[in-house]
Amino acid sequence: MSRDHLGNFMVSSNLGFARGVLLLEDCEGTFTWVDSGTGGDDVHEFATAAAFMGLQGMRLKTRTTGAAANDYVMVSKPMGYPESGLCVARARIAVPALAAVGGFTLAVVARNGTRRWQGELVVSPNAPTVEYLNAAGAWTAVAALAYAPVVFGFVTLEVALDLRSMEYVEGAWNGARADLAGVSMYDAAADTARGLTLAVSVRAAGAAAAELYADNLYVGEFLDV
Repeated sequence: MSRDHLGNFMVSSNLGFARGVLLLEDCEGTFTWVDSGTGGDDVHEFATAAAFMGLQGMRLKTRTTGAAANDYVMVSKPMGYPESGLCVARARIAVPALAAVGGFTLAVVARNGTRRWQGELVVSPNAPTVEYLNAAGAWTAVAALAYAPVVFGFVTLEVALDLRSMEYVEGAWNGARADLAGVSMYDAAADTARGLTLAVSVRAAGAAAAELYADNLYVGEFLDV
């Protein structure tokens, strides 16, 4: 039987060689993420304590010296643009101390050559709420995802985006999934660059350092990887 019209299946090679996989971060190598935030003695590193699998995971911690409410630390990674327009961003997230965390985010910034668009989920674990960044640049709650994580338990956080229509597809958190089809992303500004940036951040609830662990971060065109 001819194979000319069969699809290409990712069963015989490393996922990193599939052009639809834009990022596979197992946190086992050198930390090359770009960091920003309140500054001081904040932490952004690969560390053994933050590992979900393997020897290391990503550890983010807001400053300890002079700690204040809404301190934050964010790391980001630039990458190419998906050919199909589907963009799925996913990470395993754990929180070692819930009370100190005001919220944490998983965000995709998409530059399509003319505009800069943002798709983002923020989890406030003590409420608990999960919200998406809407077309007006404000936050809208997703009731179906309003679950608190277990302390030290690694939980999947995911956002899927349609970068042809610049709309959300769905969001997932803590074993629950919400249909966000047709919901517009935030149009941030004009931008002539083309590419994606994944960002992960954590924000302090009060005058104590907030800490977040992340591992097995993925960005790509395959929803079910």
